[in-house]
Amino acid sequence: MLITTSRKPSQRTRTFCRGLERALKARCVNRGKMSLRDVFLKAKEMEADRVVVVSERDGNPNLMDFYHNGEFFISLVITVDFSLPNGRMKKDNLHIRCEVDELRDIFPEIFAIPLEEPQEYSDENLILIRTSKSRPLIEFFDGKGLATGPRIYLQGWKMVGDEDKSS
Repeated sequence: MLITTSRKPSQRTRTFCRGLERALKARCVNRGKMSLRDVFLKAKEMEADRVVVVSERDGNPNLMDFYHNGEFFISLVITVDFSLPNGRMKKDNLHIRCEVDELRDIFPEIFAIPLEEPQEYSDENLILIRTSKSRPLIEFFDGKGLATGPRIYLQGWKMVGDEDKSS
């Protein structure tokens, strides 16, 4: 996965992208003056089939647009909490636990990471999608099972061909 930003990202947006890079099996690239086409070519050069473009509003990360093989896939409207420390995740052992039924099939496809098998629950190297105050929340847990990296609150999402699903 290749992570990049809108053209002139704020420091918070760059920090968010670096946090995602540490938590996921991904590479973060400064976009600069690259067009989206150039970003897709860069992803192909790096053998990444997924691209995430992080946009911002008022200096904060606000939107994540996901592309798969150059085709738009899904857009997530987000707010981000940076208060957690940055731990180390074993990127080859990542798995997803999704406790939000309507997102269970979407997130393994977005991140290309398998869902956790119910009999193999582990809080290590985990991406947890759960509900917090009626909103979906994405949390990352490192190799020691401690919360790490950015905490992402999902405000809504829109898949290609879908209507906007705001929670």
